[in-house]
Amino acid sequence: MTNLKVKFTDYIIVGTIVVLGVTGFWFNIQNVSAADHKYATIYVENQPVAELSLTPGDQFSYSFTFGDNDQHKAFIEIDDRRIRMLEMDDHLCPKKICSHTGWIEYSYQSIVCLPNKIMIAFSETASGDIGENLDGVTY
Repeated sequence: MTNLKVKFTDYIIVGTIVVLGVTGFWFNIQNVSAADHKYATIYVENQPVAELSLTPGDQFSYSFTFGDNDQHKAFIEIDDRRIRMLEMDDHLCPKKICSHTGWIEYSYQSIVCLPNKIMIAFSETASGDIGENLDGVTY
């Protein structure tokens, strides 16, 4: 068996690959976070219920109904292009993952409440159809 030794060129090749990978990752994150989202769309059972305009400096609360006969109510807050869902009762959302998500502000983030089939996602244009970007829907 021959003894393999690491040479100077090996360090240069590995270093170049690492630098290119980190640079690509950094540019990707910068472009995604700089993406301009102007609207937040609220979906209940995969149907758009509301589309809210997000303008810098806006601060307001919004409520919407859901359930079989729209008997339940959920609340969200919007603050300077960020959005979050407030806690619901324990019997509606036992683990409260949607409210524990906290504030979302980047285009790649979303809030999902599986027990109630609620989703909040950003879009760049009004009436943005999130369904065209989905591979599938599971209930």
